[in-house]
Amino acid sequence: MADNEGNVAAVSLVDVEDEELREALAVLAGSDPDQCSYQQGYMKRQAVFACNTCRTEGMEPTGVCLACANHCHDGHDIFELYTKRNFCCDCGNKNFGTFECKLSPKKDSQNTKNVYNHNYFGRYCSCDRPYPDEDDQVGEEMIQCIICEDWYHLKHLGCAAVDSEELLEMVCESCMNKAPFLWTYAAYFATPPVTSKENEDVTTPNVEKETSSYPCRDGGHAEPSTSQGCIKNPTLPNGDRTESQKRTREEMERHSSACQSEAALCKLKNLKTKGLVRPRVGSVFWPYCWRSKLCTCTDCKRAYVEAGVQFLLDESDTVLAYENKGKSLLREDLLTSCFSSLDRVQQLEIIYQFNDMKDELHAFLRDLADQGKEVTPEAIHAFFEELQAKKRRRSSAGQYNCS
Repeated sequence: MADNEGNVAAVSLVDVEDEELREALAVLAGSDPDQCSYQQGYMKRQAVFACNTCRTEGMEPTGVCLACANHCHDGHDIFELYTKRNFCCDCGNKNFGTFECKLSPKKDSQNTKNVYNHNYFGRYCSCDRPYPDEDDQVGEEMIQCIICEDWYHLKHLGCAAVDSEELLEMVCESCMNKAPFLWTYAAYFATPPVTSKENEDVTTPNVEKETSSYPCRDGGHAEPSTSQGCIKNPTLPNGDRTESQKRTREEMERHSSACQSEAALCKLKNLKTKGLVRPRVGSVFWPYCWRSKLCTCTDCKRAYVEAGVQFLLDESDTVLAYENKGKSLLREDLLTSCFSSLDRVQQLEIIYQFNDMKDELHAFLRDLADQGKEVTPEAIHAFFEELQAKKRRRSSAGQYNCS
C-alpha cells in the first residue's frame, strides 16, 4: 500500500458504492488518521501497517498505526496488516534507528507487550508465503484466525472451508491445541466439519472417554466433581471412621450440595459429562454468537489467561465490532457532510421533522406496551407507512391552501 493509500480522509464517502471498498474503509475509519495511537497505549484493536522502506537487514518486526502510515511514512512502501489486538505503535522507536515519529517522537524504546508474527515481514499462513504471491496464479482466498490473527489459505486450513451465509469466526488447529478446552465447546457449538458425505456430523458420543478423569465414583459410574473432597473417605476395619474423618449427616449433605452447585456453575464441566467429542483435526469455524457460550467461572477464566485467550470473553473485542464502529463513523461523517451543505432553514426543518418522528415513535411504542402487544416488524412497517401518509396529507394540504 504505497503513496499514502491508507489516508481515509482522501476518499470521497459519497462515491463509495462498492461493498468491499466500504468494508475496507470501515477498517480504517475505526482508527484515527491524524493522531498517533501511541498516546492511547495498548489499544483493544486498531488498523496496523508495516513499512518495507524503513525495514533493514536483521531489523526486529515493527508495526505502525494509521496516522503514522499517513504522515510519517507517506510515500513509503507500506503494506496493511488489517487489524491487530492489544497493539501499541512502534513508529520511531529504537527498531527504526535514527528515524523519528513526526506525531509522537517521545516513545519508549520498545513496546514489550506487542505480539508479532511473520505477517510483519509480509508473510502469511503455515506456508510462510507473501501476499500477494507472484507464484500464486489462482489468487486463492485467505481467512484470518481470530486468536493468532495470522491469515491462512483455504487449502492450508487442515479441513474443508465451511460455506455459510452467516458470519463465522475461524480458529486454526494450532490455536485450538494451545487452548485445548475449546475442543469440548467445538463439539457442541462450532459448525460441524465438512466431510465427504453431505451434512454428516463427525462428532460422536464418547461418555467413557470424557468422564474417566473424574475421581468420584459410585457403583462403577463416573460422576463429575470439582473437589478432591468428593472422594470417599477410608474406613477402619470395624467399619467406623477415624475421629478426623467423622462428619455429621448435615455436613455431608452441605458439602455434597456445594460440590454439585460448583459443578453446575461450570459450563465446561457440564458439557464434558454429556460425552460429545469432536476429532481434534483441522481449523474450526464458529458461529458469531459462540463466545457467549463460554464458561466464566473462576477456574475457566484462569484457564483462558494461561492459554492467552482471555479476550474471547470480550465480545466488543471482535473484528466485527471494530468494523461496525468504523461503519458507524463513516455514516456519521456522511450525514455531517450532507447536513452541513444545507442552509439554516433546511437544517432546522430536518431537526423539527426528526423530533416529531421520534415523539410519535415513542408514543406508538408506549401504546403497544400499554395494550400488551408485541412489537413486530409488521407493526413498525405499518407505523412508518402511516407516518409517510401523514406527511403526504400535510404536503397536499399546504399545496391546496397556497392555491
